[in-house]
Amino acid sequence: MAHRDFEIVLAHTAGFCMGVRRAVRMVLEAAEDPRTALPIRTPGPLIHNRQVLEVLDKRGVLQMKDEEDAERGGGTAVVRAHGLCYAEQEKLRRQVGELLDATCPHVRRVQEIVAEHAAKGYLCVVVGDAGHAEVDGVLGYADGRGCVVAGPEDVASLPEADKVVVVAQTTQNEEVYQATVEAVRRRYGDCLSFGTICRSTDRRQQEVRELAAGVDAVVVVGGYNSANTRRLAEISESVGVPTYYVETEHELNVDGILQYRKVGLTAGASTPNWMLRRVMLRLQDEHRRRTRPLRALARGVSRAAVYTNVYAAGALAALTYMSSRLFIGPEVPLLAVCMAISFLYVLAQQILNQYTRRHSLYLSEPARSDFFMANEGTLLLLAGASGMLSLFLALLLGPWAFAVVLLGSAGGLVYRLKLPRPLMGRLGLRSLEQVPASKEVFVGLAWAALAAAVPALAARQPAALLWPAALAFGVCFFVAFQRTLALDLRDVEADQLMGRETLVTVLGPGGASRLLFAVVAAQVAVLLLGGLTGWFTPLAYLLSIVAVYSVLAFRLLHTSEAVREELCEVLVDGQFYLAAALAFLWTSAGA
Repeated sequence: MAHRDFEIVLAHTAGFCMGVRRAVRMVLEAAEDPRTALPIRTPGPLIHNRQVLEVLDKRGVLQMKDEEDAERGGGTAVVRAHGLCYAEQEKLRRQVGELLDATCPHVRRVQEIVAEHAAKGYLCVVVGDAGHAEVDGVLGYADGRGCVVAGPEDVASLPEADKVVVVAQTTQNEEVYQATVEAVRRRYGDCLSFGTICRSTDRRQQEVRELAAGVDAVVVVGGYNSANTRRLAEISESVGVPTYYVETEHELNVDGILQYRKVGLTAGASTPNWMLRRVMLRLQDEHRRRTRPLRALARGVSRAAVYTNVYAAGALAALTYMSSRLFIGPEVPLLAVCMAISFLYVLAQQILNQYTRRHSLYLSEPARSDFFMANEGTLLLLAGASGMLSLFLALLLGPWAFAVVLLGSAGGLVYRLKLPRPLMGRLGLRSLEQVPASKEVFVGLAWAALAAAVPALAARQPAALLWPAALAFGVCFFVAFQRTLALDLRDVEADQLMGRETLVTVLGPGGASRLLFAVVAAQVAVLLLGGLTGWFTPLAYLLSIVAVYSVLAFRLLHTSEAVREELCEVLVDGQFYLAAALAFLWTSAGA
């Protein structure tokens, strides 16, 4: 029986650590760079997470199966986040040709400490798991003077030595490490010790202790072969709280977990946030379905609208309505046709965009990815029909309007298509989609053209509407620009591992957030300018409310854990529907 009140407490440091995120990003960027020598191969798994490895496999990043595989040569070999000793790195370089070093900086520090002290004659004691890739790599820098111990109980088996240095596997348990250092000091009298446990790992372990003390049960998410994830589960169990260790959402004991009122959720350093979100969504959806069926139904309707892209398509149709009322007024020839063109255009483009990034969609929006994969054929058919119908309707508005829609449709396709191979090598890009910071600009231009240029051309008053339409184009561009930027900020915080085409990767989350507020301010400035010059109807002043909504929505989006998945898009695109509602009320009032 599901508990009526159910709360999930998410650990702050759950998910990818810096070293893992860095390694995955480096490999994905190499896979997208046409100058990278192919194939890209890793000697063993890049990180200990099966789901991430499956995604990398789809991107062409493969694991070397054996020594014979490595000796075939060619391509690029990747030094994993766990690191590799210098001799093995050089061997790989000779066998393969190109080497991409994705060693975690924290692991690199342990290697340097061991190499330095081994050269001075120290016995190097590594506290960690024998046979683990990181430990084996560190021992390779000890030049035969290294030993590995699992804990204080193994210290007695160490050889005699005059000088001893102790380091830890970066994901080691802090308490076990300190106890081992004390045991080494009792055995040898004195020793050097270095705090090489990654602070992220230490914080994660401290946090799970605190989390377990304040909840009824704990769910730990991560690969079964991940040492740091396994330790989190062990720590939680040692506190005495019921602990569920799962790799995916499909392994959840939903009946068992939902009987608790308050459940903690954490994950290992090699677990991506999107896998954590899959687990959270599964629990939330099941609880809602069992205890609040009407709310579950409403959530299902909103998801269907968002996942089919009907909601986003309606957003541009709403923007088209607002724009037309803004600079043309109540009388807009063929306004319904203009709105229909906008709706169909976005529907086609959004579905095609999801198709081209269907593998990365799995990383950022798991529920949406599942929906798309289950309905791929139907959605692609809908995209083709929508695209063709939008062009047909554009013909009704005249050759210039048709040219705008045709250019926008062709531009959307060209943006995603692979460039000719000579251009790839020269530009270092596989497609225009990889042009740095291009996404927000291209989407803004396309949406503004449909929402402002097409209605102006339909009105067939080019001379009288030139400047009003230009200002309306600016308003629509700014609104669409900040919409895309807000959603990209949401995605990068969810470990989507954004491509170079987003401004977030160029400016960073902080810079992108500041830019978003600047764009909203520019949007208000253009509205006021249009109102004061008389190029806009008085509706311009009323539409300043939309800017206030945008700021409030953005703050809620990035401060509330409750805003997830499709609710985020509903919130962000709500500004378009609000703008249309204000325009409708203004028109109905006979303004």
